[in-house]
Amino acid sequence: MLILGRNPAISIAEIRAKFPNSKICAREKEFAIFENLEKIDLKKIGGVIKVGEVFSHSLKFTPQKVYEFFAHEFTGKKGKSVFGISIFPENFATLRTLLVGSKKFLKNEGIASRFANKNFCNLSSAQSEFEILKKNGVEILAVHSKAGWWFAKFKSVQPFASYKFRDYEKTFRDARVGMLPPKLAQILVNLAVRDSKSLKIYDPFCGTGTVLTEAGLLGFENLGSDIDSRMVEFSQKNLAALNLQSDVFLHDAREKIQKKFDVVVSEGHLGPPRKTIPEPQVRAKIFEELKNLYENFFGWLDCRRVVICFPVYLENGVPKFFASSEILPAISKFGWQVRNTEKLIYSRENQTVGREIVVLER
Repeated sequence: MLILGRNPAISIAEIRAKFPNSKICAREKEFAIFENLEKIDLKKIGGVIKVGEVFSHSLKFTPQKVYEFFAHEFTGKKGKSVFGISIFPENFATLRTLLVGSKKFLKNEGIASRFANKNFCNLSSAQSEFEILKKNGVEILAVHSKAGWWFAKFKSVQPFASYKFRDYEKTFRDARVGMLPPKLAQILVNLAVRDSKSLKIYDPFCGTGTVLTEAGLLGFENLGSDIDSRMVEFSQKNLAALNLQSDVFLHDAREKIQKKFDVVVSEGHLGPPRKTIPEPQVRAKIFEELKNLYENFFGWLDCRRVVICFPVYLENGVPKFFASSEILPAISKFGWQVRNTEKLIYSRENQTVGREIVVLER
């Protein structure tokens, strides 16, 4: 069982890329149930929040399964046992029923316990780590879909502190050129390398080096370039701060490089920062400039796969104007075709410019 990040379609695409032999049994907005899924290291998967091992599935809601599971886990343990439950979709009344019922059942079994949930809400990632994992507790992940109820024992949680450190405490940041979240950069890398182990990655719009950092931490050799010498310097210093090595150089992505690489992974150029959707004429000009940029870039590119972000303008949180509508027809003449089967849109609340993630091959 996987509890997914804020953009579930992107999370699913990442899992399918990294684990091509796995099969989805059930999928909703917050979670997915997989068969034949290998052990997941959440330090290396950006789109999954929690992982659990399913121990029960039924068409009807069966609280007794939860109570008995806790009792089995805690029997013979000394001291007060700590437990927690998280339900997806979150349901206050059902969660309260399970928490109070579990505590009563454990008491009747002679097991002293307390639940870690505050105000009968789901456990956060921090609570799962510090209240469950650190205290040898047990958390049950309960999910509900049209196919019934699944109950799973929580196994691992995304290392939120390390992502936060690499995002907000990096040596050099620059909001003017965008701030690609490390988790998203990791997802982009995983979409490109799939289940391969030794591909060389190139980021032609490297900015402050987020893609290069995440690729390096995943063990991939990489190189990067940027048209702005300041960005090249920022990337080099950010990589050095984490003792990572990369070949970073000044370069205009419209011109061919002689260096060898296997895949391209990049946030790409998203156009000028915007707080509002540009007027039609301005938008047309921005999209035309982006089309020309990428037509030149993809025209010389010689590699097996590209994972890149194109800008999309959002209206009230809904993607409305896609730069890809201009870019993709222009580069299709070079043989590049979209391989992702779903629209992969990454955006945050109140954003005007989002990212459309596109997987291209030829």
